Amino acid sequence: MQHSLRTIGRVPFDLGVLKSFFIDHQHITDKARLLVSDGQIIRLKKGLYILSEDYSDKKYNRFLIANHLYGPSYVSMQTALRYYGLIPEQVYAVQSVTSKVSRSFDTPIGQFYYTHCSAEWLSLGVQIQSEEDVSYLIATPEKALFDLAQFTSGISMRYQCEVAEWLENDLRFDMEAIPTLNIDLLKQLAAISHKHTTLETIIKFIENEQSI
Repeated sequence: MQHSLRTIGRVPFDLGVLKSFFIDHQHITDKARLLVSDGQIIRLKKGLYILSEDYSDKKYNRFLIANHLYGPSYVSMQTALRYYGLIPEQVYAVQSVTSKVSRSFDTPIGQFYYTHCSAEWLSLGVQIQSEEDVSYLIATPEKALFDLAQFTSGISMRYQCEVAEWLENDLRFDMEAIPTLNIDLLKQLAAISHKHTTLETIIKFIENEQSI
């Protein structure tokens, strides 16, 4: 029965799922500790696990894990911008946005950071991305950019030159992608942002670039 654990695949699971594979085992937490010790599963946090790569022969999907580790949430900011190829720097921790309180998790497979937002903000600009056997929630490029502007302390812009400096020098954003950005979505986000002036300034810069 134990070998059928591989049918779980890459999706994180809780003790209830584990119990379904060992229905005759009275103390499932003890069994979980044994499986962790044997290297078959990895403990992500209390009550949440994932099959190890060595045991499952499948690579972790850290974006899927981020969704399950703390939710509702979606992957965003530099993590999403790097995923889309919009910034050059590698991003090692997975950054997410959540309607719950801000938190961070240091797990055996990496660090995960969550930034609080309103429920209204959470509902805009998020898409389902599918890869092979898994799907996860990730910000659109527009939402990832505005998440970064909204939730990074110290970012406040009123002039076009400040936006250019931020995008080109601080982020090293791929300026050739500017024409692909959805202005309507950016305006929807700006309308409910607590950094309305900053986001409107970014929108004006993007509109000017798209008109060239």
